[in-house]
Amino acid sequence: MPGIQLDVERYRLLFRLIGCGTLTQIAAEVGLTLRQVRRACNEGVIGEVFMARSVAALQRNAAKLAEYGHEPPTLDDLFKVTASVPS
Repeated sequence: MPGIQLDVERYRLLFRLIGCGTLTQIAAEVGLTLRQVRRACNEGVIGEVFMARSVAALQRNAAKLAEYGHEPPTLDDLFKVTASVPS
């Protein structure tokens, strides 16, 4: 069964660069609940809303990312389609 996998390390790095060092801060920036962000980062439960809002939040902070030599990621930069759902 195909699934979607988040590059958690890169995700957390990019959010740290814009001042969101905790999952609570990421949830506030993305506009989702802490539970949704925790499930995505820790358990691999990823939905379309999580994906879209995460990328949009990082794009809103493009200037801050540029200060550190990073560009806002695309969906393909953070998320990969896998042959099976991670367990």
